[in-house]
Amino acid sequence: MLSVVPRFPVFAANFFSSFSKGWLKVAPASFVAFALAAPVAHAGVLSLANGDRIYGELVVVEKDHVIWRSETFGDITVEKAKILSLETDKDLKIAGRDEPCALAGHRRQQWELYCDEGAGWVMDFPAIDRAEPYVNFVGNPIVLHGNISAAGVFEDGNRERKDWDVNVNFDVRHGDFHHLIGTQYQNQNNPEIDDLEKYRLSYDLRWIFAEKWFAAGNSALLHEEARNLDLSTTLGLGLGYLFFDTDKAALSIQGGVSSLQDEYIDPSLNENSGKRYAAGRSAWDFRYKFDLGPEVYYNQEVLQSFEGGEDYQSNAEIGVRTPLVKGILMEVKYAWQYDNTPSIDSEKQDTKVTVGVGYSW
Repeated sequence: MLSVVPRFPVFAANFFSSFSKGWLKVAPASFVAFALAAPVAHAGVLSLANGDRIYGELVVVEKDHVIWRSETFGDITVEKAKILSLETDKDLKIAGRDEPCALAGHRRQQWELYCDEGAGWVMDFPAIDRAEPYVNFVGNPIVLHGNISAAGVFEDGNRERKDWDVNVNFDVRHGDFHHLIGTQYQNQNNPEIDDLEKYRLSYDLRWIFAEKWFAAGNSALLHEEARNLDLSTTLGLGLGYLFFDTDKAALSIQGGVSSLQDEYIDPSLNENSGKRYAAGRSAWDFRYKFDLGPEVYYNQEVLQSFEGGEDYQSNAEIGVRTPLVKGILMEVKYAWQYDNTPSIDSEKQDTKVTVGVGYSW
């Protein structure tokens, strides 16, 4: 592995060791003091555009900044635009590559890297979404994030009521594999109809096989009495592109093919009950966290049946999460659902506004 931090060969180290033992016997005290004060080798150096050099070690490189562990100041966050060069003797884990890579040079906003295959390659430093010491990647293989929320619901369309629903979501990351698990339970009631239930379980898998590309698998189960759905199942495969994914912001798009089957509570209201069909799928997901704390997000999915141009549906959510105290947040969300071929006597469009509180980790 190549390294940008120089190392002395063993024979040179032995020579200087022997030489110093003899020389220190006759060296003036002032020279000895100078030698003891000379700088020692560092694991890494971060050079800034203003001329500052910060000795320490790399914690992580993200989309907009670098977290650096300074020997003097501890962990500091530095914007990429302020960095002239970065030097480290640690092997790196680059998103999309399984093997460790060595940083051979940082010149003119480009990284020269060498991985296990032996061939060198160049990456634009500002475009690197994530890089971290390989030992950290191996030593901390599982990262868990999630949130749980309870909210009030105000809807019109098929469901005109005021109600509550509960959502629990998990984001489990193991290396280049991301597991996204979502659950929802909703109990609906109004003066006309009591206890209309809705529950949904989804599981999405992402495998990041290149710096910005990932393979995606998605699945979902849905029961929704207000839309006459006894059980709707979805299985799909696709390809996605990750523009960026950091603690501050994320943006990704997906495209693929899904297989769907809808079982209706009253089959006479829909002639396609129980029929499995294929559909094209496109989806996008965006979130951004402001410096003051609030986070906005927007995601949408569109499904178009291959059997008929009039058979399509779309789901979208846009919302704001605002932290109240550590871990506790308030969320305002607007959800929109459109089905161009619903059951008889059902509306094509449903909207929902929720205001609630939750906990995130």
